[in-house]
Amino acid sequence: MNKAIFLLLSLLWALFSQAKSNELVACIDDHPPYQYLGKNPHGLHITALKTLSNVLETDLKFVQSPNFARCVAMLKKGDIDVIAGLNPTAQRSKFAFYAPFKAADTLKIISKKGISINSFEDFKGKIIGVSRGEVYFPRFDNDDSLDKISVQNSRIGFSLLLKDRIDLIMISQVKLEALKKEIQNVDLNISPIALSELRNKKTFFGFSKLNKLNFSNKELVKIITNAYEQGVFK
Repeated sequence: MNKAIFLLLSLLWALFSQAKSNELVACIDDHPPYQYLGKNPHGLHITALKTLSNVLETDLKFVQSPNFARCVAMLKKGDIDVIAGLNPTAQRSKFAFYAPFKAADTLKIISKKGISINSFEDFKGKIIGVSRGEVYFPRFDNDDSLDKISVQNSRIGFSLLLKDRIDLIMISQVKLEALKKEIQNVDLNISPIALSELRNKKTFFGFSKLNKLNFSNKELVKIITNAYEQGVFK
């Protein structure tokens, strides 16, 4: 009898440990102006995650991470459910799936005077600051012949540009606004990237395929895509 009870309890515990959760666990890192860490996290992506939680009718829990790469690693293991602003790549798609929540931000180039990017070939011979964990568009991301320097974030990249350590950085219009004070009175060239047709047209939530939410992966994509198309995240 004792053995039978033990087996029953073990089975119940296994089922309980695999049970789905009504809690949405999101990993966030310091990524102004999209995400600011602290006691009360805030920013554009934080607001989107709160809206997502309302759409799914779940509780929302933030896991604050020192960097974006750590968030991606946690997503891969299923330790968290979602990241806001995860651009799709072939490697990430092995452990993540995606649902849109806004149109992609326009991309700007901050460069030394005299440098402009009008074709992909114009990247050749330039020292390019690339924010760690960020992807831009597949052809650029996968081209190992380009001289790309990994920087912690766009603000660090901007400081390296001012020190003449790199030739250019690519940042969103929103990040450009956040650097407005630093950009004033500096002799740099700011221009829209002429290759925007190569980029994703949407910004995505990236969900772990091992998420513990009370929805199938297909249901999540359908619910969130419908909300996006109805303008819920605006």
